[in-house]
Amino acid sequence: MKTTGIVVEYNPFHNGHKYHIDQTRKITEPDVLIACMSGNYNQRGDISIINKFSKTETALKNGVDLVVELPYIYTLQNAYVFGYNAIRLLNMLKINDLVFGSETNNLEELKKYASLQVDVTRLKQLMHDGSSYPSSYGLLSGSLYPNDTLAICYLKALKDTDIVPHSIQRTNDYHSENLEVIASATAIRKALKDNIDVSNSTPMNITDPIFNKDLYPYIRRLLFTMDRKDLADIFLVSEGIENLLKENALKYDNYEEFITHCISRRYTRSRIQRILMHIANQIKKEDVVSLPETDYIRVLGFNHKGQEYLKAIKDDVKIVTQFKNIPEPFKNIEWKTSLLYASLCKDSNAYIKRELQGPVIL
Repeated sequence: MKTTGIVVEYNPFHNGHKYHIDQTRKITEPDVLIACMSGNYNQRGDISIINKFSKTETALKNGVDLVVELPYIYTLQNAYVFGYNAIRLLNMLKINDLVFGSETNNLEELKKYASLQVDVTRLKQLMHDGSSYPSSYGLLSGSLYPNDTLAICYLKALKDTDIVPHSIQRTNDYHSENLEVIASATAIRKALKDNIDVSNSTPMNITDPIFNKDLYPYIRRLLFTMDRKDLADIFLVSEGIENLLKENALKYDNYEEFITHCISRRYTRSRIQRILMHIANQIKKEDVVSLPETDYIRVLGFNHKGQEYLKAIKDDVKIVTQFKNIPEPFKNIEWKTSLLYASLCKDSNAYIKRELQGPVIL
């Protein structure tokens, strides 16, 4: 049985994602298409505007056969950690091919950069700090496009696997705010904030979207009341950044103003936002250090093909379909982060109940 994997976030699912799925099926002709998806939080530190079960249902209706969840602790990290662990889960699921979007869409060049002994996620910081690299690092010495950065991280993670990578051309600018038929998730989120109709850009019916700014009053209270020492114990907090966060929380009651004044050459928006999410969820460094290697797959949803595939591999990998069966201590982290997300939902109790139920089945 031929199986293809994709790594997705769907914040929200839009027509460009449908194109990605269609092209993936065209290129690899899989029997089963598996999506490894971040849940209610996203790699660049954004809270998902729509919950993971709604995203799962949309993915299944648009060509995916099986959706599995990338755990929170691997989602809210840099591109290398995110990419490595997504590929690791897909490799556990025995995929044959991986298809990802790329701005440059030059697979051979991306493979070359993936072979270099440099952490692409830290390159901008190192360059700003005065480090120099040989001219052969040409592309890397500039600003990598977001999907090219992820592509390089995926390719690094594929090094010791038999998975065959495929690249497809990204159909729009990741940062574009133009609302078109194939629009970026950024453009759709902005339109939703401005109460603009997005029905031409996404098949999702998005009501009551959740944004980072909705969480800021709570984060601000934590920054007001937590000791600097306690903040320093939070995962990803380093280099005294807790001092900057506390100072700016006192100055700015608007989320965007707060973020803008925290960003610097050393601290990108994504890095700041990831730190804030860990503060909000009270994820401590010791919680992460003590984590064992992930040995399970949490299933968020499947159709008939996906269900048959799970039956075929159930003896080779630990499949989790009920929240209660997530191994400790991952379950503790997932529960805390789910409760925080639920607190922002219009019906918190309904979301908590949904979290404890089984997968979406189509």
